[in-house]
Amino acid sequence: MGFRGSVFSIATCAFMALCAVPALAKAPIGTIEGMVVNVSDGEHLTVSNNGTDVNVRLYGIHAPIISKVNKNKPWLSEPGQPFSGRAFMALANKVLHKQVKLEIMRIDRHGRTVAIVLADDHNVNHEMVAEGWAWACQKYNNQHDVLGYKHAEEEARSKKLGLWAQKSPLPPWEFRKMVTVGNKRISNAL
Repeated sequence: MGFRGSVFSIATCAFMALCAVPALAKAPIGTIEGMVVNVSDGEHLTVSNNGTDVNVRLYGIHAPIISKVNKNKPWLSEPGQPFSGRAFMALANKVLHKQVKLEIMRIDRHGRTVAIVLADDHNVNHEMVAEGWAWACQKYNNQHDVLGYKHAEEEARSKKLGLWAQKSPLPPWEFRKMVTVGNKRISNAL
């Protein structure tokens, strides 16, 4: 085979492996369309579909955790992260009271629809990461679509966009580990 043949075979295998990357993309299990009637934070919203409200979590991203105020028991209120309000506003400005298409990726253990949200044919999930309002999800980092989110996150970091203007932004999964209410750690409660 010789040296040239070996190099050609290695290059061919590498090219074929790169071409196979899109096959890692997870296909949606379904799609629905509806009007966004509520935005809860930088990664959760409610879509009205033919009179039924669908609770949605944006697939592939993690936005900063927004504070939760308990009016009846203020000592049980939960602190939020820097830029959580801005992430909330960014998502609300993109989708609130707008018609969207949901590419449903799965239903989570809380019964929420985990979806890619498309508004005016724009991938809102990707935009939230690219503009610096969210982290790319670590859990699904081998899937092609999330790899695109990772690249968008790296670009936002390098440009210090959104939450990346902070010196060392703490990802939500680390923030949850640190949060306490009174003397009780609430890492699993969030």
